[in-house]
Amino acid sequence: MKYLAAVAAFLELVSAHGYFETPIARQPGPAYEAACGSQAFNMMKGDINGNVQGLLQLVANQQDYDAEACGLWLCKGMKFDDNTDNVQTYTAGQEVDLNFAIRAPHSGYANVSIVETATNSIIASDLKKWDEYALTSRPSVASESQFSITIPSDLGSQCSTAGSCVIQMYWNSPPPVDQTYESCIDFTVGGSASGTSPAPAPAPVPSTTPGSGSGGNTTTPVVTPPVTNGTTVGAAPSASATKGSYQYFCA
Repeated sequence: MKYLAAVAAFLELVSAHGYFETPIARQPGPAYEAACGSQAFNMMKGDINGNVQGLLQLVANQQDYDAEACGLWLCKGMKFDDNTDNVQTYTAGQEVDLNFAIRAPHSGYANVSIVETATNSIIASDLKKWDEYALTSRPSVASESQFSITIPSDLGSQCSTAGSCVIQMYWNSPPPVDQTYESCIDFTVGGSASGTSPAPAPAPVPSTTPGSGSGGNTTTPVVTPPVTNGTTVGAAPSASATKGSYQYFCA
C-alpha cells in the first residue's frame, strides 16, 4: 500500500511543472532533506518542478518529515541554508527580468510577490499577476514565461539581509486539478535604482523648549511612528478566496 501511495504521489508530482530558471530559484539540499525528509528530497532532486499537494501526499507517512520545519507552503519547503550562493542583489526601483519555465500547462491563475520568510508574510503583493495562467485551451503565451517585475521602493530595510525575503511565484490550478506550484528567488535590496543609497531614517532627536522658573529648559522627545508589517499568510488556498487578488496560501 505504501508503494502504491508513493507511485500515486509521484504521478501527481510529475503531471505538471513550473519553476524559475533565471535567476536561479531555491534548490533542494541537506537542510531541505533534514526538514522535509528523504522522499521529498529525492523527488525534488530528480524533478524540482512538482506541486505542493503531491509533496504533501508523498511525505504524509514518512517518519523523517517534520511538517513545521519543512513548511511546504513557503517556497515548497526549499531552504535558504541550501542556497546561500544563489542570492541576488537588487536596488529599490530596479526592473528585474525573470524566466519561469512552464513544463506542462494547467489552467489556473498566478502572481509574483515578495514574502518575508521569518513570518511568511507578503510584504509586496502582485508585482505580476495573471487572472488566467497556463491555459490548456490555447497555445502557450511567451509573456507567461518571460516577464519583469519592479522592486518596490518602500521595502525599507526588511530585505537588506540575505534569507529575509524571497521573490515567490505562486501558480494555482484549482480543482479538479488542485495543484499549486511555488518557486522562490533569494535576494537582498538596498539603495535605489539610480545608485544613490537613501539616507538612513533619523534617530529620535530631543527638541529643547524654554522651561519656567529656575529649572531652565525642558526636553521633549520627537517620536518616530511605528512601521506596519505586511499581510500574514501561511495556509493552503481556500475555495472562498478571490481568484488572483493575492497569494492565498502563503506565498
